[in-house]
Amino acid sequence: MIRLVEPESGLSARCQLLHDVAPVSARFLWELAERQASFEALHAIWTGPEISVPMPAGVLPGTMERPVLPPENATSYPEAGDIVLAYLAAGSTKGLPPGDFYDVGLFYGAGGRLMMPFGWIQANVCARILDEDLAKAQADCRTIRYNGACTLSFEIA
Repeated sequence: MIRLVEPESGLSARCQLLHDVAPVSARFLWELAERQASFEALHAIWTGPEISVPMPAGVLPGTMERPVLPPENATSYPEAGDIVLAYLAAGSTKGLPPGDFYDVGLFYGAGGRLMMPFGWIQANVCARILDEDLAKAQADCRTIRYNGACTLSFEIA
């Protein structure tokens, strides 16, 4: 289990990794948590109720693997509480930074969709916010939406 933390909003959501249906993607999140990695995050524009953590490969911790992520438990329509991991290979999509590109999405409400300015994508649902943490996480994510960009950290729960 991992925890997503953003101190200004009070976000501290425990997430169950879905090793059984998304093993490679769940391992990626676990490795971020092992390293207590922190990244800039922001409320998404195109995808609805999502806190997005864009991670060009160059911002990942130095010793961390940068795997090619296969489709695992993939969807274009995440549900409230889903944690998704999107992967776009280097050179596959116009407008992205050089190198592989990863993005963790924390979906906190209904109506999520993975429509980007360049078209539809799928992402791997690889973790879920625990039911008992979801209502507070939803309120905290709305606070992030109003506050603007933030720093989100991955921790082992």
